Amino acid sequence: MKITRVTPLPLRCRSANGPMTFFVVRIETDDGLVGHGESCDCFGVSYPAVHAAVVRDAFAPRLVGRELTAVAPLVDELRRATRRELGESWASAQARSAVEIALWDLVGQQAGRSVSAILGRVRDSIPVYAGSSPFLDDHDAAFHLERLSPMLERGVRHVKLRTGPAPDRAVDVLADLRSLLGRDIEIMVDASESLDLPTTARLTDRMAELDVRWLEEPLLQSRHTAMAAAASRSRVPIAAGEHLFSTEEALAALTAREISVVQPDPCISGGIAEALQIAGLAAGFGARAVLHYHAGLVGLAAVLQVAASAPGVDLLEYPVHLDTVLRTQSGGDEFGISSVVDGRLALPDRPGLGVSPLEDVLSESLLA
Repeated sequence: MKITRVTPLPLRCRSANGPMTFFVVRIETDDGLVGHGESCDCFGVSYPAVHAAVVRDAFAPRLVGRELTAVAPLVDELRRATRRELGESWASAQARSAVEIALWDLVGQQAGRSVSAILGRVRDSIPVYAGSSPFLDDHDAAFHLERLSPMLERGVRHVKLRTGPAPDRAVDVLADLRSLLGRDIEIMVDASESLDLPTTARLTDRMAELDVRWLEEPLLQSRHTAMAAAASRSRVPIAAGEHLFSTEEALAALTAREISVVQPDPCISGGIAEALQIAGLAAGFGARAVLHYHAGLVGLAAVLQVAASAPGVDLLEYPVHLDTVLRTQSGGDEFGISSVVDGRLALPDRPGLGVSPLEDVLSESLLA
């Protein structure tokens, strides 16, 4: 199977929160197969043209004309060939993730098996948690409960909310929301790297009383000493993953006790194989492995293949506002909120990633 074309696709699609930008790569082969991959930089892709340039200028020339017999050697070659000029993290790793996922999609299609079946499938469904993007401090508890209700009605028992510019106010609202939800629903909080050490210490004391299961990225993930200090002081487990771009970076964070919940994402950390390795590290450190997700249909398919293959993973993120994107790109409800049953999402077992994004939708969504 020879690679004949690599096409970067920077996209704009409408979510329930308004327009979002994404990045997908399409790889074609001489036997007529088409594979798709997707990258993410935490919230869709803020600068999809940057990812497109990396794929077009750095990766595609090294892929076109090559035989695809195994994914890892090609991806490692891309990494080694560009690391001195582009680095191994951030946009380089994210764009490389999209390519790696597309290559796995092709390998699975050629074999007539899902990626997870090739890697070793361990489950057919996984619990999800509802991710809600509006800041806690911008609205009252009733507003947030209404945003979460479609998922709660589908049996979801885990929710995550975000702090904004007024974090103390956010925890006040969180306390009201805890009263509305009761103690049977697990609550997590994402600070999006917006706090400092004193604020983190103060808020985690309050969050512990509300039985918050983790605080995600209270500080810049790259501030390793500060992250370790926050974790040592916090009464709430500290989580991170969407700014860990390799197994090496995840290992360093776990070894330094910066985090006790690791959140790999194949659209960020170098691809499916790298995300599996990161998830596999957790048990050795007594940490929890939970999958991050905040992309489109192809990205969700990649995350689901990891979920199906990673024994230690016990939960998957499902951002509520992406329901619109998923239904639009798939042309149906298979991956929308209505597909969540008893709080769980089924893991596709069709060849490759198990999804086929509508090509006309991708074409209509292309950024100029």
